[in-house]
Amino acid sequence: MPYKPAFPGIVPADETPPGTIEDQTRFPTLHSLKNDVEIGVRCRPAVARWIGVHLESFYGTAQYRFTWHEDTLEIHDDPWGDSVEPQPRVVRPGNDGRYEIRDLWYPVAPTAIGGLCQRHPDALTALTRDDTPSPVPHMLAYLTDHPGASPRMRRNVETALAKLAAELGR
Repeated sequence: MPYKPAFPGIVPADETPPGTIEDQTRFPTLHSLKNDVEIGVRCRPAVARWIGVHLESFYGTAQYRFTWHEDTLEIHDDPWGDSVEPQPRVVRPGNDGRYEIRDLWYPVAPTAIGGLCQRHPDALTALTRDDTPSPVPHMLAYLTDHPGASPRMRRNVETALAKLAAELGR
């Protein structure tokens, strides 16, 4: 499984990720496939939108699609019909305005975070704001800086951002 770039979020204390990304060039080694469990990451709307842009760009909209209807997020992520959950998954903001996105999330070790901070300070700063995602160079670089990113990734991100802008009416 490829990396997803690190995004700020709050993982509930009773949900411990099964591995840690120690090095941006390698995915964590897990002891068992049963360790791949979904964890709920709570994030602000802007970050949830960036996560959707990244997942659609990496996996393609046939496999992963985020659709926004006002403040409701629909996540289409089961094209094979394997999930016991109904599709799409509907996510609404909690009382704190954050969205809980359940997926296979892995924390990034402090040394790897240091590397991200050195390479992408502007992108990480952008993720702390509530700006609507747009195709700015620092975010394009951040979203494509990981193992497994295809040469088409940048174009895919731009396409996903255009789709999001149309959904948001901007």
